[in-house]
Amino acid sequence: MRLVKIKNKVAYIDNKYLGINKPKGHYVYIRKVNKNGTCDVNVVTSLEDKNAKFDFNKIKQVKKGNTYPIPKYDTNFSRWSGINKKPISNVPINKLQDIGKRKIKKRHHFFIGKYMQ
Repeated sequence: MRLVKIKNKVAYIDNKYLGINKPKGHYVYIRKVNKNGTCDVNVVTSLEDKNAKFDFNKIKQVKKGNTYPIPKYDTNFSRWSGINKKPISNVPINKLQDIGKRKIKKRHHFFIGKYMQ
């Protein structure tokens, strides 16, 4: 896959490549592709648990403007999700998995690219 074509797509990556010391991983929004084989990403976080109950600590982050909520009908995630404001730089592209399996509607791409940095 050409590197330019993965910009504005969602991929899955293990937490150890994001600097998070927890098992499993996160979905990430690819905001910028660098020529050195890395990319800048924003982490996609779930705003509710598996029982559809809100995580009020994450709702507070939406209120503060640190997380951009994406309406459930604008994505194909199983839970209501949002994108964290602070990007993570220099994530290796070859560690990304399932690129393009999850989607966010195009109308959100401009806002995420412009204001979530």
